[in-house]
Amino acid sequence: MRPARAEATNDPVDVVPEEILSTLTRLVRELRFGSIEIIVHEGRITQIERREKVRFPASGPARSG
Repeated sequence: MRPARAEATNDPVDVVPEEILSTLTRLVRELRFGSIEIIVHEGRITQIERREKVRFPASGPARSG
């Protein structure tokens, strides 16, 4: 399966602002476990949400008491 490619146009709505691209790049680089959700409203990115999981190494059986 090939990745989708946007068609090149001169419409300014089709251009993703550099601020958004740099923010997405930074968020992806900083994320170890989790997801990034991009919210779009009327064809424009309006919000980015990051969900991060914190994972702890297994340390053997759990102690009770």
